[in-house]
Amino acid sequence: MNYLIGFNKKFSDFSVNATVGGNRQRDITKQYGTDGGIRPFIISGLYSTSNVNSSTRTFAKDYSEYQVNSVYGTADLGYKDWLFLNFTGRNDWFSTLDPNNNSYFYPSVSLSWMLSDCFKLPEWVTTAKVRASLASASNGTSPYQTKLSYALNNFNVQGQSMGYISNSSVPNAYLKPVKISEKEIGANASFLNNRLGFDIAVYEKKTSDDIVQVSTSQTSGFGSAYRNIGEIRNRGLEFMVFGVPVSTKDFSWNTSFNLAYNNSKVLYLGDGVKSLTIDGAQSRSGQATIRNIVGDSYGEIVGYKYKTDAKGNRVYTSAGLPVRSDDVEVLGSGVYKWTGGFHNDFNYKNFTLSFLLDFKLGAKLFSGTNYSLYSSGLQKNTLNGREGGITVTGVDANGNSFSKTGVNAQTYWQSVIDNNITEEFVYDASFVKLRELTFGYNFPKSFLTSKMPFIKSLSFSLVGRNLWTIIKHTPNIDPESAYNNSNGQGLELNGYPATRNVGFNLNVKF
Repeated sequence: MNYLIGFNKKFSDFSVNATVGGNRQRDITKQYGTDGGIRPFIISGLYSTSNVNSSTRTFAKDYSEYQVNSVYGTADLGYKDWLFLNFTGRNDWFSTLDPNNNSYFYPSVSLSWMLSDCFKLPEWVTTAKVRASLASASNGTSPYQTKLSYALNNFNVQGQSMGYISNSSVPNAYLKPVKISEKEIGANASFLNNRLGFDIAVYEKKTSDDIVQVSTSQTSGFGSAYRNIGEIRNRGLEFMVFGVPVSTKDFSWNTSFNLAYNNSKVLYLGDGVKSLTIDGAQSRSGQATIRNIVGDSYGEIVGYKYKTDAKGNRVYTSAGLPVRSDDVEVLGSGVYKWTGGFHNDFNYKNFTLSFLLDFKLGAKLFSGTNYSLYSSGLQKNTLNGREGGITVTGVDANGNSFSKTGVNAQTYWQSVIDNNITEEFVYDASFVKLRELTFGYNFPKSFLTSKMPFIKSLSFSLVGRNLWTIIKHTPNIDPESAYNNSNGQGLELNGYPATRNVGFNLNVKF
């Protein structure tokens, strides 16, 4: 349910555009299901819920509901169509939070100044604008994270139904809304009748009281607990430049390049808390976890390294086997710092050709796939030393120079696996890809008028996506592979190979 009341008026050089409104969002999810267990169907090949032994078939119903009530308002003030001041305000009430803490008001203010309309600029300046804004936002959470919930088992004991606590995470009756604030300044301009232009912005964003699942000991009966914790700061830059290098009667070339940089920092995780493992962000092998650590970037990969001395020399046992670090250490963040793309459109008469290159830089990835390949002797690096053994050079446990030849390759690599030296399986996840390539033809209007007058426009194009990974540093896997879909980025396990897609588009307008 939505409602909105608006006001729009001009007073000489001033203009006012204001709105007041509200929203009620109510989400209900119902799921009904039946399960025949692992027993086979009565009639082979007949896939029906009625084709299962009724004594083994169970029925279930899942239900969830939540509601968000909102009121909001905006006011846009303008002066001579070159100076604009915008205010917004919104208040939400979340049904999924503690009634004493479920309301949050978040305002924003922004200012934009059209320099090209305010001043007489050189003719080669088409448009120029500067802007600044302060904004805040909020969010609730999923239903039923504040209370214990119960369910019934599908069996009876002495004729009585048996219940159990169905929560997998410890609920928190005092959860509060998430608080998000952001400030940004930017500018954009175009020149030479839009033949060249740019857009740039710098920002700082802070998130506090985030609702997260904190890992707990499995002996508690729960895998995690819900908490309002933490303060995380993101600072970054976004930049885009575009242009039309060539524009003639028969040929044109449009190009654009965009680049974004984001640097995150964990400022606070709670009184006395220095590190927290992100729920669901633990590798199944290799002892890699994704943690938030106060003072470090968001989502650090943590695991064991090769043990080294102060000069970086690896420490080996008397048998020539590597020694792991005494404790887990930070191995890099699983979140990319740099992202960007390079897009080009070429048009020659009725033919079009376009391509998009995109890249991501500055993240690490723990590969469970390569861990498995090492343990099976199927990773390329394990070929080293299969004939004649491995030669190692470093220091011994006392810090003395150490060298040994003929170390059995299987024994060496098995010790890396057994000791869970995570560092060996952490790779630079940076990449550059040819993300999209399109070649098309627009049928001329003269042809359509004479041959198919009932068609106003007709175009055909071949489209390919993910055609070529130009640069990557992750052997045997795609650098965009992920082990989970949680906020804990930086883990991979048996990811599917990247898929190339080739198809066509046919666009007809009548």
